[in-house]
Amino acid sequence: MKQDILITEDAVETMTVLVVDDHLMVCEMLRTTFAQKTGFRVECVGDVDSALAAITAHGRFDVVLLDYDVPGMKAMLGLRQLVDANNGHVALFSGVADWETVERGLEKGSSGFFSKALSLKVLEYGIRLVANDQIFLPARFARKIYSDKDDVELGLKPSEWRVLELLGDGLQNKAIGAKLAMDEVTVKTHVRALCHKFRVRNRTQIVIAAQKQGLL
Repeated sequence: MKQDILITEDAVETMTVLVVDDHLMVCEMLRTTFAQKTGFRVECVGDVDSALAAITAHGRFDVVLLDYDVPGMKAMLGLRQLVDANNGHVALFSGVADWETVERGLEKGSSGFFSKALSLKVLEYGIRLVANDQIFLPARFARKIYSDKDDVELGLKPSEWRVLELLGDGLQNKAIGAKLAMDEVTVKTHVRALCHKFRVRNRTQIVIAAQKQGLL
């Protein structure tokens, strides 16, 4: 006899995210935004000590987003403490960062860097990436960790890198052209070239392939 199966809310796997940021507005915006999405629970604290206490009370979070300028960081010591306490999956999270800061974070065990200016779509994808033991970096930082040999093998031109980064931001060809002062035909040419070099068929697959390689 066929039986009906009742799927409850508890049956949906929940992604737990801890945001460590002393800017209350940022925390509340993220909490409110992700509260509208199924499968996410966001908690917010304002300093490293409170984050360590939250991990002790809650257990391991799937992802910790850490503003590197919160109280308790002590020149990245706080990052190392959180990485150890949460058994990884801690990424830097800030509105402004240079390569030196991101590099020091990676050396201390961070799972990459998230800009506060990221679109919700990219932020969500990056969180899922980190939760699955991957490193998330914007393209401009990812290129820093690839050797010249890797760049030659991939064969991306500077203009293709710029188009790739904007594809990762979810922009369409017309918007990419406006950003880069290119006509739409030139953008389409670059997209076709990226398809060829990543050995994929469309723009969505380009982004997925680039993210798997840590380029977005």
